[in-house]
Amino acid sequence: MSKVILTLKRHISAPVHLDTLTPDRVLGRKVTELANEEVWEGNRRIKIKTLFNIEGNIADKPDDIKLEIIGDLSRTRSIGYKMTAGTLNIRGTGGLYIGESMSGGNIIVEGDAGSWLGSNMRGGTIEVSGRTGDFVGAASRGTTKGMMGGTITLKGDAGNQVGAWMNSGTIRILGNSEMTPGIHMTGGTIHISGDCSGRAGAQMKGGKIIISGNMQAPLPSFSFEEIREQTRIEKESVRGPFYVFSGDNNEDGNGKLFINVERNSQLRWYEKFLEV
Repeated sequence: MSKVILTLKRHISAPVHLDTLTPDRVLGRKVTELANEEVWEGNRRIKIKTLFNIEGNIADKPDDIKLEIIGDLSRTRSIGYKMTAGTLNIRGTGGLYIGESMSGGNIIVEGDAGSWLGSNMRGGTIEVSGRTGDFVGAASRGTTKGMMGGTITLKGDAGNQVGAWMNSGTIRILGNSEMTPGIHMTGGTIHISGDCSGRAGAQMKGGKIIISGNMQAPLPSFSFEEIREQTRIEKESVRGPFYVFSGDNNEDGNGKLFINVERNSQLRWYEKFLEV
């Protein structure tokens, strides 16, 4: 596998659109050509070499290319846009729209990431070692088709509306989640290992949300069904036990919401509805 290393050499003063930085987009180019590629920084065009020191070589196949980007990239946009193959490694803080509309390949962020991570994602994997902003795996503004495949793993906390309009795929949050994960969800799976601030699955029609931590209460438009000892994410077993709810009934939905029994004693009163 060939590696191209881009090391940030100055402060980014205005948002920079780096949608050209994917293994697919650099395929067939020389490093010098990549260095002279123009991108937008705010309202002006600049060459990539004015931002980064670039070294390495580019392989003949996108699967064999690894792009490594080093530095504080919090003011960048759309790194990994429509990526289909290869590996992209961000060593530092990532910006907005990382992996937007990607359909293959692997993105690794060794730090925090901004909002809209993996929006409109179709395949591939994204892994973030830190926390993220809002709208992970969500649909772009004005659309109703969010994540439709692939896997996103967040080792830190996530913001609001994770998986908004999600249709398929898997999102794993090893930390906590803010409000309304799975809003408008129609399919796929969201697993929150930590706590959720609330309103999980609002207006969902399908799919599965698993909360292994605490959430004070499900929305009143969800129906209590049963207690299950465990559930599954693809071939992986997730141990409970879980209170199982279905909804959102306001949308005639058939989504499933699993809330950990041991971490949510305030929900014990639901048990009186179980058949003896």
